[in-house]
Amino acid sequence: MKENQETEKYGQMPRSLRTTAALALLIAAVFASAIIAGCTAANEERTPLSSGAGEKYSYSLTEYGALKLTGTDYAYTAGNVTYAADGSVKITQLTMNDGSSDVYALIAEPVDASKARAAVIFAPGAGVAADKHLNRSIEYAQDGIVFMAVDIRGNGGKTAGVPLNIQNEYKTFSRGTTPQYYKIIFDLCAAQKYIAGIYGSDLPIYAAGSSNGGRYACVAAAIDEGFAGYVGISTSGYVYEEGIAGQGGMDIFVRSINPDTYIGKIAPREVYILHSASDSLIPYDQGLGLYNRAGEPKDFEMFIGGHGINAEVDQYLLRTLGNATALENLKSGTKVGLWTQTPSDEY
Repeated sequence: MKENQETEKYGQMPRSLRTTAALALLIAAVFASAIIAGCTAANEERTPLSSGAGEKYSYSLTEYGALKLTGTDYAYTAGNVTYAADGSVKITQLTMNDGSSDVYALIAEPVDASKARAAVIFAPGAGVAADKHLNRSIEYAQDGIVFMAVDIRGNGGKTAGVPLNIQNEYKTFSRGTTPQYYKIIFDLCAAQKYIAGIYGSDLPIYAAGSSNGGRYACVAAAIDEGFAGYVGISTSGYVYEEGIAGQGGMDIFVRSINPDTYIGKIAPREVYILHSASDSLIPYDQGLGLYNRAGEPKDFEMFIGGHGINAEVDQYLLRTLGNATALENLKSGTKVGLWTQTPSDEY
């Protein structure tokens, strides 16, 4: 079985972001660079409480620093439509517009809509374009799962943006404007709204993501109850020490993007966390730590491979998502039918 099928390219992302264990050191550097750049104490305490002019999303931050989404009102334009070789899957190139910029997405869905049993809004990892998941999306659709891969801003695909740079994100936050990080989360929520508009409320729609995409998806699932649950693959929360004098603004910003802030808010909706013990980018115990913060119903599985979604993860999700029996087993604690291999929670 091939592993590491999703190759992550980090571009201009600070190298220390490649493992969460090093993030605490990075955050200290970020804060220092913000001071050097001239952010005053007053600016550090500012939080963006509204979107910019013309932007089609509305949100606020709680006093603690958690995002609250009021809603999205993106415009949607369906572009080129093609079909899988066997004619069973329709593939649509979609453009979503937030009022100021276009976001590309790739959608694969069964031609016979009655065969759709679930949907996935998927956020690829850093440096991976949505189109890289074309074959995966077709495989899911052939099995009855609508698969929508959102082209993440700054990942180098068709959607404009800059590679993830925490220093710059914090500077934007400190100025009281919307960071790109937030916009990516809202893109996922807008994608959910689009699929729900086609299939209605009966189709369960999951926020899913691999690596850093899993972090965006976790926040989206928590702040948008239109999602039936969350799937995190090779992902984790951020490691960060709060309470350092003078870093109140940084504390709030990190809370606002940290999956650890949100994972417990997804319950009673489903949570699935999958991680490889051989992951060299985000340590296995960090993924397990995210799982431990989630409420029930939830499942944690170790898969064979390296970092990122692979064929083994695909098979698990195809067996599980939209499977009423698997969900009931998960809620009852038996987990029978979720995974055909030996349970791996002991690793």
